[in-house]
Amino acid sequence: MSDSQSQISLPTSPRKCARGCDFFGLPENKFLCSKCYTDYLKEEISKLPVAAVTLTSSPCKTPQDSSANADLAAQFEVAPAKSKRCFCCKKKVGLMSFGCRCDGTFCGRHRFPEEHKCDFDFKAMGRNVLAMENPAISGDKLPERI
Repeated sequence: MSDSQSQISLPTSPRKCARGCDFFGLPENKFLCSKCYTDYLKEEISKLPVAAVTLTSSPCKTPQDSSANADLAAQFEVAPAKSKRCFCCKKKVGLMSFGCRCDGTFCGRHRFPEEHKCDFDFKAMGRNVLAMENPAISGDKLPERI
């Protein structure tokens, strides 16, 4: 036997999607197109038990397992839909929406914190920023040291 016959040849060229959607699939995606492969991964995640999907680490898991689960869960995390109406007056804002740190969407009239009675504590945030940027400096406790 020659070397080329002894090696198992794997198809490397793309072929039609395995689910029959007339797109091409790759061998590393189980011969599924990108949309079908994404749907396949979502189905696999939904089949996993809830304990396997959680991002908390258990003593029997290795760090590689938890990071792989975290990457997989982050990839398919659904972002919350952004509101298209002002939180105060319910006016449609369209492209001219203004976001606030209180996680609200506001029109031009209610964009300032004073106008929409914002419950975000700007003073505490400023104090935390100053405390992080300016650590406490204490003098040397031994006066004879130079």
